[in-house]
Amino acid sequence: VVYGSQVVVPPKVNAVLGKNVTLSCRVQVDTNLSLTQSSWERKLPTGWVTLAVYNPMFGISIPPEYERRLSFRSPSMHDATIVLEDVGFADIGLYTCKVATFPLGNTQASTTVSVLVEPKVYVSAGSSALIDGGNETTVATCIAERARPPAEVSWETNLYGTSEAHMQDDANGTTTTQVHYTWQPSRHSQGHTLTCVVKHPALQSDFRIPYIVNVQFAPDILVLGYDGDWYVGRENVQLKCRAKANPPAQHFRWIRLDGEMPDGAEVVNNSLVFMRPLQKNDSGVYRCEVANDIGLRSRDIRIRIQDMSQKQMTSSMAIAGAVMGAVLALFLITVFTIVLLTARKAPPSTYTDKVIDLPPTHKPPPPYTERPPAIPLASQAPQVASFSQDRRMERRHELAERVPGRMARRDLQSPTHHSLSYQEWICHQNGADRVYINHREHYV
Repeated sequence: VVYGSQVVVPPKVNAVLGKNVTLSCRVQVDTNLSLTQSSWERKLPTGWVTLAVYNPMFGISIPPEYERRLSFRSPSMHDATIVLEDVGFADIGLYTCKVATFPLGNTQASTTVSVLVEPKVYVSAGSSALIDGGNETTVATCIAERARPPAEVSWETNLYGTSEAHMQDDANGTTTTQVHYTWQPSRHSQGHTLTCVVKHPALQSDFRIPYIVNVQFAPDILVLGYDGDWYVGRENVQLKCRAKANPPAQHFRWIRLDGEMPDGAEVVNNSLVFMRPLQKNDSGVYRCEVANDIGLRSRDIRIRIQDMSQKQMTSSMAIAGAVMGAVLALFLITVFTIVLLTARKAPPSTYTDKVIDLPPTHKPPPPYTERPPAIPLASQAPQVASFSQDRRMERRHELAERVPGRMARRDLQSPTHHSLSYQEWICHQNGADRVYINHREHYV
């Protein structure tokens, strides 16, 4: 049979200054053994001192100097855990849990107690106000004061600034950490959030402190109310002047740049209200001026008063377009009718015109190889003339058969003869061969 026991304690315990710490001690004793006593001892420069004793038969014993701050959590055969309250730097050191069993004797295990100092965390604003467009300056500083060990401090933000950390040693081994956030102010970041994040072993979770960025800027002005359709006689119109500023705007003023302010226009709650129907002379350039502690800004708007509303103008244009379309359609119908009547009155074309437009009825000349030998111009001129006259008579007879009888007979009864001259024949020479061509009659 093997007899034995075991004491289990954590190797290191971190205690927070001014708070309670638990020193755990679990006892594992075999069934064949009996627990006679369990106790806690502490090592001091002068030696070991007993802090607490638990005896199953005689109960609990704690020295007077620790009786107010030290107690067993739930003493038993298997648990010797104690709780130390209001921990201070003097409690730093080595602690041992001892267990006495019968018949084996004493078994022990030791743990080291460290005292942590939880930092005091806060955020302070920069020394100067944040002015839009100003120089780079410190927006805020995140401070983790008197921490042991030093705290880890950082800034979380979507601004494009820089962080700079400074550490300072304090008494009792504590350290103060400061992280400055530097940034060039811009009105577009007004109301954004910087978050200070502190991490430390004494904290159960990250410590987070939000800081709202406060940027001062001159007024941003917006003029509302003019829709581009102001016309003579329109009622219940006004120009509204809206301003976004930090600090809030304190001064509002309406003026007219191109003349005197018209009668019947009054400033009501920072708006220019026309108390009467609009008139043509209300057209002009109006300015809204707004000021705060940072500066003065203005916004101009040009107002044009029309003779009629855009809806009325659209209706007039539609009517004019319809009238023009009807006139154009009537004009086209008239032109078409005139052209049609003119075409019906035109004299019909005669058959003779058609005949004259026909191509020549004679056949094309035979190929060059089948042509008779060339006839000299001087010796054959009479023959050429006779041949030309015969051919002309044949064409007249052909034409007479196709033309109505009266015209054909008249032409045949009084034919017109034109004698051919040799000048109508042109000689073309190709090597030793010569060809005579009459270009008027297309004869070769």
